[in-house]
Amino acid sequence: MPKRTKGKDDHGVFHPGKGKPSGANKEEGLGLQATPPEKMDEYMEISDKYTTGEDELSPAVSVRHPNRNTSKGEETKTGEITDEQ
Repeated sequence: MPKRTKGKDDHGVFHPGKGKPSGANKEEGLGLQATPPEKMDEYMEISDKYTTGEDELSPAVSVRHPNRNTSKGEETKTGEITDEQ
């Protein structure tokens, strides 16, 4: 039987794809880069166009799914018995 490189074989055993790990040849750190001084005016223009105030998105910016995952990361109370039954 030929050995497969990824996916499941005939017996249902998963074989991950071969390749380098996701962190290979990457620099350590947060991945933040300094802003080039010559692009600072362009960045400020874009920031002013799409935001109002410090951290508020402009009302002119369309959001595709405004209610999607509003409680992501929060604990939800599911399956609780209430007095209304």
